[in-house]
Amino acid sequence: MGKSALTETEILRLLSRLRSSAANPLKADDIGYFRGGKRTYAATDSLIAGVHFRHDWLTPAEIAWKLFARNWSDFVCKGIKPEAALLSLALTRQTACKSFVAPFLRALDRLFTAHGITLTGGDTAHSTNDVFTLAFFGTRGKLIPRGRKSVKAGDLIVQLGGVGGSDFALKRLLTAGGLSPREKACFARPHIFSSLPGQKYLKATIDQSDSVQKSLQLLANANHARLSVDVDLILPSHNRVISELGSVSQILMAAEDLAIFAIASPSIFKETGDGSEAKGSHPFRAVGQVESIQARSPRVVYHLAGRPVKPPRDAFEHFT
Repeated sequence: MGKSALTETEILRLLSRLRSSAANPLKADDIGYFRGGKRTYAATDSLIAGVHFRHDWLTPAEIAWKLFARNWSDFVCKGIKPEAALLSLALTRQTACKSFVAPFLRALDRLFTAHGITLTGGDTAHSTNDVFTLAFFGTRGKLIPRGRKSVKAGDLIVQLGGVGGSDFALKRLLTAGGLSPREKACFARPHIFSSLPGQKYLKATIDQSDSVQKSLQLLANANHARLSVDVDLILPSHNRVISELGSVSQILMAAEDLAIFAIASPSIFKETGDGSEAKGSHPFRAVGQVESIQARSPRVVYHLAGRPVKPPRDAFEHFT
């Protein structure tokens, strides 16, 4: 009798029911925390060969960059500064050679040093597949949670970063066999924001490591809100990858882009004619608004060119 694999959602549901998870104060958020001398925030993420990349697509330094960016995004999204890291390497014998490990570690060391992070330990092991795992820890910053009571109707849905450069590019690599140099650079070296701009205007944030659709629905759920989002504003017009996505479904299913979606006070924008420029060195873009809160059924309503559109039925899963 065959065994069916659980989905990621089903596994997370089982984890949430553990007695050891009951006291977690930030259930299902991008990072968690525990108390020592100070409140310490922690998060971990992995980069897996054959799932997130293939070695013939990326150099050792680019693998280090993507690994760092995935973990850094979880923290910068929440307004927390990571200060320490654990690194675990499960490597095949082919990868565990100096020609790979040395440039990988040099690139990671440059990123740790540039961002003030101390590598404090980790683990190494031989494996049948390459798995790179980082855990970050930090005590500095003011947490911006996924859900907050101060969210209200009329608040803006804003976005930082681009969509269509990671999971979408991965699918193109698998099916089309190649990317343009610009697409390759976007996939290999996702943007790392040094800090989160406009923090005092942000009420709730989420890192878009899931699909756009799933991330926005999680944001709606956490705030018991009905959100209205313009699909045509999610992808900047100058981003060529956007024009090739081709459909609303492809845009909303794009994932692993490390963009940030947030609910923000309208005052995040300067008093300009079109109200499109956000305060900060890396401006957020307005992509929608909070229509109502205390909704019985939190949801996201999507529009394209002013007309309602249906989101895809299939939910994004990391275990596909």
